[in-house]
Amino acid sequence: MPGRPPKPMLSTEEIARPFAGEWGERYPPILSVAQVAGLLGLSVKTIYEWSQKGRLDGTYRKRGKHLLFWRDKLINLIFNGSDWSHA
Repeated sequence: MPGRPPKPMLSTEEIARPFAGEWGERYPPILSVAQVAGLLGLSVKTIYEWSQKGRLDGTYRKRGKHLLFWRDKLINLIFNGSDWSHA
């Protein structure tokens, strides 16, 4: 939107800071679909749908039937990605 200030971007430090303590044990650097769903407060079905639609591209790798997500890349995409709105 014209005239709207640019959205604030999270730095690498801001993404990693919450995972330094107990959250780091609960949500390690590599996450399963169930862990991603828990972290984002969404259903497992939604995570699979978003990955099929390409909304999470660059944040995961497929290993057989399984998706493995890089936690920090996922958080970066959700908060800093161009396809996501802060509205």
